[in-house]
Parts: sequence; structure tokens; C-alpha cells
Amino acid sequence: MDTVRTSKQGNAVMVTLASKFEVPEGKTYYISKADDGTISLIPKIVDYFVSAQPGEYVDEEDDMARNFSISDTLLDDE
Repeated sequence: MDTVRTSKQGNAVMVTLASKFEVPEGKTYYISKADDGTISLIPKIVDYFVSAQPGEYVDEEDDMARNFSISDTLLDDE
């Protein structure tokens, strides 16, 4: 298991990540700290659908889900 040591830089505490983790420079991450002290970095993902046109990603399965209806409330055991 790898270890790192924190260092102070101004008013911040820094952690250096080894290049083998392939963390790109300039990437934005969400950071959270759990009650047990675990720190997680979650990459911010680009919203691929931000410029989608209405209906652009609709397919046959979406139509099936929209038109779903229940015809009976009993289950067949046969």
C-alpha cells in the first residue's frame, strides 16, 4: 500500500499524488471527508446531455416504458 505525507503550503495542507495514479493536472474533483477520516476525491464529470436536443436520446425502450400499463394486480403461479 502506498503512503503519502502531507505538507503545509501557506494556509493549506497539501497531499502529493504519485504519477502512477494518472491524476491529470487541472482536473476538478469533489472532495468529502467521512466520520472515520477517509478523504474521497470524486472527479467532476462533464454533463454530456447539456446541449442535447429534445428527443435526441429517445429510443424504443423509452417508448415501451412510457406506454407501460398494468393489466392485472394478481400474479399467476402457473
